[in-house]
Parts: sequence; structure tokens; C-alpha cells
Amino acid sequence: MNGIHKNRINEFVGKIGEIDAQFGPLPGIATAQRRHCWAQQIISSLRRISYTDTLIMQGVSPTRCDPHSDIFDPVRGSLHYHRQGQLDEAIWLTFILTHFGKHSVDEWAFAQDVYGSFQAGPVWTFATYGADPIAFENMLVANAGGIATRKFSNHRKFQSKKPDAIARTIRTYYQWQTEFGGFQDRLVATHERVGQEPHATFDALYKSMTSVFGFGGGRLGRFDFLTMLGKLQLAPIAPGSVYLDKATGPLAGARFLFFGDREHAITGWALEPRVDALDGILGVGKQVIEDSLCNWQKSPDIYKYFRG
Repeated sequence: MNGIHKNRINEFVGKIGEIDAQFGPLPGIATAQRRHCWAQQIISSLRRISYTDTLIMQGVSPTRCDPHSDIFDPVRGSLHYHRQGQLDEAIWLTFILTHFGKHSVDEWAFAQDVYGSFQAGPVWTFATYGADPIAFENMLVANAGGIATRKFSNHRKFQSKKPDAIARTIRTYYQWQTEFGGFQDRLVATHERVGQEPHATFDALYKSMTSVFGFGGGRLGRFDFLTMLGKLQLAPIAPGSVYLDKATGPLAGARFLFFGDREHAITGWALEPRVDALDGILGVGKQVIEDSLCNWQKSPDIYKYFRG
């Protein structure tokens, strides 16, 4: 394994050994090979977070916000908007990139096409959408054929590509972001209710998104969106839990770790505190734990690189 954090492999192998001693013996990490493989997945997860840390330190061209440009990049675009004092545009674009995701082959093409009217119309910024949401929905219908050929990222692969479904997701999300005025107003209201501690704020925002179609009924979309806001420093939030209720891959990984069985009957609610407690030893944060467990359980003996 090469790249950043590669020199920490033995550190994490040792910490996983501590986990086995303190919480175990745990059948999922009964062999040295499995402990090493999970350590590699932890490093991969840390690298994904380090990538956004690196972007924050770099300059960003405004062209990164432009879906009509070949160098469109919604992650960098969100950073540019934020630096220009346009927080609502930054939050909005972060939602767009989360909903459509970065496909392993097509990359940002789906988000780029919808955000940019398939190269044949306006850019659907937060302000533009708010001024005429019906025109946006008409654009989706007009481009139904193109939408059908596009692909969501792996994390969003079960979302519908029907224009009315996409329209409903964007519409209910816009209502969520503007419920108190703008995102900053929602954040202030949340702080007034639960305080400013990052974990409590994250949890309150997470629970507040139940009305967002395609996000509120599940777990992964909300978790990915809010953790991205935190990583890009658009909001002072961080997950204080792995949020295993309604999880799939992370819950399978946790079950495999503790019971050696991905299909064990224990619920996410019941297992969540035990998984959260692992961070007391690993010290990497809840997102790294849930991400690494998800990817590790897919191939627990041989390291494989996975993309969301």
C-alpha cells in the first residue's frame, strides 16, 4: 500500500489487536490477515478525508462551478462558492453532488447534466432554481431520454431516474434548506435548540431531513451529505455515531466483526453503541469507522479499493 497514511498500517493493526483484546475475542478479526486488511481499509478511508483537506488548502477556479465546462467539479465548485460568501450556493451544490454522486466511470456526468440543463439551458443554481422550479422540472421531462442513460454513484444506485422522482428530491430538499430562510438560518435555529457541539448539531440536522425524498427514509444519503458539509468546512458538524439504524454495508461489517456473520439478527440500534465505542481505541472518527467496516466486509481477507 502506497500513499498518505501508509506508515500507519502497523499502528492500526496494533489498535485492532487492542479491540480484539478489549471487546473480544471477535470472530471477524480472528486472523492476522483480516486485521491487516481492515487496517488497510481504515487508511483508505482516512485518505478520502485527507483529499478534501488538501482541496481546502488549494486555490479554486470559478470554472469548477460551471457544468458547461469540461473541468466542472462540484466539490471544488462548492468550495469556490463558499469562499465567495455564497453559502447557500455551496450547500446546494454539495447536495447536488451527493444526490447524483461520482460514478466510477462517468464521474460527475449525471450531476453535470442535470445542474447544467444537459448543456442546453441555464445552470440550476440555488438562486435560479428558487426563481423558477417549474422550469427545472420541465427541463427534466424534456431530457428524460438523456437521464435514462446516466448512472448514479454506487451509494445512490437505488434512486429512481424518473424525472418526477428527481424533481421531488430536489423540491423537498430546497424546502428543507429554505425552511428558516437559508442554510445559515437553519444552523442558527439548530444551535439555539441543541447547542453548538458538532456532534449534537449533526444529529439534529440528520433527524431534520426526514422530509427530503430519497434521503429522509434511509440513512446513507443523509449521512453522506452532512459529513461532506463537515469535511468541506461548510458547517461546523461531525458525526458522533456511525448511525447503524437502516444501514446496509456498515451494519454487515459490524455484524461480521462482532459475530463473524454478516446476516446476524442483531439490529443496528443494538449494535451501534458497541461500534461507536471502537473509536475510543482507533481514534479516527465515526465516518472512517463506518466506511472502513463497509468496505472491509466485502473482502475481509484481501484488500480491495472501493469507491463510493
